[in-house]
This record gives sequence, C-alpha cells and structure tokens, in this order.
Amino acid sequence: MHSDFWILPALLLMGTLFAPLASADEFGFFHEEVMGTALELRVQADNEAAARGAEARVLAEIDRLSAILSSYDPSSRLSQWMNDPGEISNIPTELFEVLRGADHWRETTGGAFDPRVAVFGKLWNASAERGRTPTGNELAKARRLASANAWRLDLKAQTAERIGQTPISLDGIAKGFIIERACAEGLDPNRGVHGLLLNVGGDLRVVGNGFGTIGLAPPKGDSEASEPFTFLEVRNRSVATSGAAHRGWMIDGRWHSHIIDPRSGRPVEAVASASVVAPSGSDADALATALNVLPIAEGLRLVNALAEVECLIVARDGTIHRSDGWGDLERSRPSAPFLADAREPAAVPTESSPISEPRGVWGESFELVVRFEINRPEVEQRRYRRPYVVVYIEDETGHVVRHLLMWVSMSGSGPDQWLPDLLRWYRSDAGRTRIERRNKAYAIGRSTRPPGEYRISWNGKDDKGQPLPEGSYTVFVEAAREHGTHQVIRMPVSIADEPFAEDYEGNVEIKSASVEYRRVGSE
Repeated sequence: MHSDFWILPALLLMGTLFAPLASADEFGFFHEEVMGTALELRVQADNEAAARGAEARVLAEIDRLSAILSSYDPSSRLSQWMNDPGEISNIPTELFEVLRGADHWRETTGGAFDPRVAVFGKLWNASAERGRTPTGNELAKARRLASANAWRLDLKAQTAERIGQTPISLDGIAKGFIIERACAEGLDPNRGVHGLLLNVGGDLRVVGNGFGTIGLAPPKGDSEASEPFTFLEVRNRSVATSGAAHRGWMIDGRWHSHIIDPRSGRPVEAVASASVVAPSGSDADALATALNVLPIAEGLRLVNALAEVECLIVARDGTIHRSDGWGDLERSRPSAPFLADAREPAAVPTESSPISEPRGVWGESFELVVRFEINRPEVEQRRYRRPYVVVYIEDETGHVVRHLLMWVSMSGSGPDQWLPDLLRWYRSDAGRTRIERRNKAYAIGRSTRPPGEYRISWNGKDDKGQPLPEGSYTVFVEAAREHGTHQVIRMPVSIADEPFAEDYEGNVEIKSASVEYRRVGSE
C-alpha cells in the first residue's frame, strides 16, 4: 500500500499557490516523523497566533487518531483489538468507520483493496531479509491465511468482532481518514483560520480558502527537484497518490513494489502510480491503492462510475490514462516564476503519451544525485520540526550557479529572523528570490517516502536553465534550526565523463550526505 502507517507524525515541503485574503496571510509548518513520513501544513490565517493554533489542533488530532488506528504501535486501539480474537468489542467510532470503509472498498474493488494483504507484506519482508523471493509453497500458505475472515461488524450495535489470527493493516485507508479529520479540526474561521493545505508524505487535502494548485511528481526518477508532469486545481478535496517509487524490496537486483495484489500475494507490476481526487480522504487513499492492483481499463471503469471521483494512472511503460473528468481538474503550469529545474517544462499529458524524461547536460547522459538525511533532535521523542535547509552548487570561483532546494517557513518570523542563519547561502539574494517564488507556486503530490530521507537530482543547468561546463564544483547542504545550530556539509565534485560516488560525514542537523555522478537511468 502506498502509505505505511505509523504512530509518529512528519513533513515534506514544496510550496502551494499563494492567494492571500484581504485580512489573512500564509504560514507554513513542517515536521518529520508524522505517520512514518513528513508533514507540510500551510495555513491561511489572520495572524501567526491563529496559524499556530491551527497547527496545534491538526497535530493533536493526528496524534489522537494515530493512537487509535496505527498498525505499528502495539498500544494502539487497533493493535489491542487485533490481539483479542473472539471478543465482540465496542471499539472507538473512528476505528469502526475505517473498518466499515475497508469492507466497502474490498467489495467494490473485487478484493484489489484488502487489509488482509498484511499477510503478504510480512512474508515479503521476511523473504527479502533472506535475499530471495517467497517460494510457491510460502505464497500458497499465505493465501490460505489471507482468505480467512478477519472481522465482523454489527452496524446496528456498532460493535466489531475480531475473527481469527489473520494479520491486517489499515495503512491504505487510515492515512487519508486522519488527514481529512485533522483538516476539519484545524480549519476554523471563528478563530481566524480561513484555509488549510495538509500534505503528509505526498497525500494532500485542501480545505477553505487560499490553496488549490497541486503538481504531481513523476513516478520515475522522483526527487525533491523533480518538475511535476501535470498540475491540477482542487478545492475541499483530498488527493492521494500510490506507487512504488520509494518503498519496496530490492531482491537479486530487481525492484519489487511494496504494493501487493491481495488476490495473488505478488507485487504489482503493470502500474507505476495512481493518483485519485475525491471528497473523502479515506476513499481517495483506498482507491489509489486499488488502482495500482486492478487492470488499468477496469480501474478507469470503476472510477468513472463514482460520483465526484477522478483519477490519473501512470502505467509501467510511462503511458498516462485519465478518468473521464480528470481533464476538468488539470491546469496549465502556474504563472509564478520558477527556479530553473532539471527537466524542461512538462506539457499536460495525453491519454497515450509517456512521461517525458528529458536528460541533462554533460553529453545528456549524466546526472548528479545528492542524498541527505535529517537528524532527529535528541530532545524530541516523536515528530520533530525540520530545520531550515538549502542545497546549492558553487563553481570554482565561489559563485552560486544553481539553487536546488530551499526548506524554510515563508511567513511569521522565519524569513526575517532565521534565514540569515543560513550564513553562506543568505548572501545570494537573487537566488533566494527565485526559489521563494517557486515554493509558493504549488504543492507536490507523490507516493509516500520514508521520513527524513531526501534525494535531489541535478543535470548541470544553472538557475537560468543554461547548461554549465564540465569542471569542479562544490555541493553545499546548509542547515539551521530555530534557536539551534548552523551546520554546513561541503561536497566537492569533479564533473567529467567518469561516474563516481562519495559519502560524507554528517553533523548535528544533517545525519548523512552523499553524492553520486551517474549515467541517467542507471538507478
């Protein structure tokens, strides 16, 4: 499933359309380790106090519901209920609703969505640790276990009976449910909060005023600098994306998706990713998973029969398929100036067009990949605020030629008080202006990735989109934390025609960093 689900809450920045109200401003809050990934919260509010109140309510609701629905927390209400077969329980209303939704989508999708798929997830995890795929006998045994009834609901009494020992996971439906409920808690015009965009690991919900433009990251080669291959406009809707770009198993040199067909017990292969727009977060979440499993034509027929639901499916060969009404959501590239990116501007795809993968300079055959991991502060027990981070490239003269990434709060005291703490980078005013504008342009929908781990690809173009010559450059990863430390990792690179890779020691804010100069498509 596209969202491994956890008790811990988190952040993933990339801007949003900024349309301020007459009496409101935009505020941004970012956390790592939220439901096993990263969290970005954008708030349209009258003032900073109102925005921080919305942040507190959103996080509190995520914590409350995670304590009920997490499959990974042994003390969660779900875990307690799963370990108590045979008892008819008055479970929390939220757990009952999610179980009822799971029943609905299991039946509606013909078993393409099924929480009992957890049986196969455990099997593939164990097999991957042994460096092999599951045997035929192991899969047959798992299929027998997964076919057993796992629960029974009494809709009138609102009770749930746990049946047998079949493992279940609500990961593919609970995340969207929690995001929707958290937005409902945060949005409150009476408290000066007029609009929210909540992005948890690439699954989003937009409510109220001020937001709405979403860019979808390409399922292949997705990095923090990837240009969306299409844009859409949503209001009071959820957007969920499921795919295998960031989670799965590498066995004998072959990548296997973490999304498993519950009917066969094998990872899906035909679909690279599926994105769903729906009024309900749990519906979008469950459908995005099911559309990775169903044959594409069957998935499109299902969505076309549903009211107010649309989808876009990217096949493994790169062809793009849309539901009948998806085109009504699509928009042209936002008009705000952008930081030059590794890919050329992406055209809105057609039904049969593959995702364009323009290559970079250096003979159009190489790319530089920068990876880094954010350190968890020792004082934090669960989620933690991400530090301000910028990643940029300097040439031999010390001139900044390319800005790859900027993660900062663009409101409140952030830009004025904390940006100067990014000491080296702050001097580049022109670059800062460009990347600020980009960050306010759109939010990114993508398949879920692990918390704190990020990748950026660079094709050798400068901030104006012009190719740079081969030679010596320095990659900087610079981080500063509010009321904390300022850290810099310098990574010298020599760009020529020979691949290389090097790891660098981390620091207080950045746990580790590495660079890899490689041929395009070699991942």
